[in-house]
Amino acid sequence: MKRLVLFLWLACIAAIASPTVTFAQDTPQPTPTPDWHVYDDPAMHFRAPDGFFPVGQRHLALGDLSQDSVVVAGWIYPNKDHPRRLVIEQAAFDGDVDGWESVYENQLRDQFDNPFFKDKTDTKLRNGMPAKFLEMTTGEGFSVQKFYMLIWADGERGVALLLQTKMDDISALNARVLLSDATAVRYPVESP
Repeated sequence: MKRLVLFLWLACIAAIASPTVTFAQDTPQPTPTPDWHVYDDPAMHFRAPDGFFPVGQRHLALGDLSQDSVVVAGWIYPNKDHPRRLVIEQAAFDGDVDGWESVYENQLRDQFDNPFFKDKTDTKLRNGMPAKFLEMTTGEGFSVQKFYMLIWADGERGVALLLQTKMDDISALNARVLLSDATAVRYPVESP
């Protein structure tokens, strides 16, 4: 009987001394760490490939977008022999992907010296959204840069996903693979 009382008394002391065991169900669980490779907003999803590191992200409301493209997310591939930059740009635009291509090309012509566009191809995003794949070369001599672009329009915005590399660093096929994890839908605008 003394052993039973002593055992119960030790069990009570252990329970009081260790509240985490007794009250573990009440302990709040930590929230999951966000995946900085992912950019999501109401009308699109993109996941940057492994090996790219985030530079930053921001989400802009439709009313905060102008007709000039702005960067909303960026990643870098930190390899001194193969530097690459990946960005998402958005602008206010209410037309289709063909109209957006014309507007976006003009914006790029204003930003870069002697841009040369080629291989404009109609394509689709992973979920079937109509898009275009473009290649652009800019610069001279040792500073020549290659841009691979996947662009689309979602009814409220023009969106561009750009991969910037050194000339002859990767092929267009490899660039398409790096840009392939993108999906989009028509931007969900609330009815009046």
